[in-house]
Amino acid sequence: MDRKRARNWYWWLWLSPLLTAPTLLLLYGLVSYLLWIFVGPSRPGSGATTYMIVERAVTLVAILGSAAWHLILLIPARDTEYTLVRWHGRQALLLAGVRTAAPALLGLLIGGDGALLSIPILLVVWFGGTLWGQRQAAHGKCSLMRRFGQRTLSTRSDADGDNRARKRETQALIETVRFSRDPEERKRAIAELSRRGMVEAL
Repeated sequence: MDRKRARNWYWWLWLSPLLTAPTLLLLYGLVSYLLWIFVGPSRPGSGATTYMIVERAVTLVAILGSAAWHLILLIPARDTEYTLVRWHGRQALLLAGVRTAAPALLGLLIGGDGALLSIPILLVVWFGGTLWGQRQAAHGKCSLMRRFGQRTLSTRSDADGDNRARKRETQALIETVRFSRDPEERKRAIAELSRRGMVEAL
């Protein structure tokens, strides 16, 4: 269960460009338009220097704004039930951070064209990093977890999480038997409780 949950969160990294890329273009266009209104076109001398500084700031704002979508990974990164999910949430956040830092740094140094130069880096991290993370999750491993000295999973924490999940499922089955008006639904719930050796709980 924990491996599947951890692996599934990497799907966000696969699909997130569908949100981050349009957001980046929208923010860049909007802020550039405001820049053109308030600063005007590039002019020689000090005006050109000001324009260059503001243009790089616009690029940085657009990149960081689009990267805010990755904050959804705080959900698995703060998971209190499954250790593996929590560590892979943090590792996925780290990969997302690399995907943000590369264009942000080049955009800050070079401008909008610099952000475009980071596309090869983004493709490598997007494909290689995400695939690597999913494979590790499928095998119950996590490089970030080992990097911080935790070489084995907290089996007690994961066992507690599994026990809580089983208790919730058992309670739901008991409530189905007690309150459902559908005989077939009640029969299936009783059969499942019997399979778990929990008929006496009724």
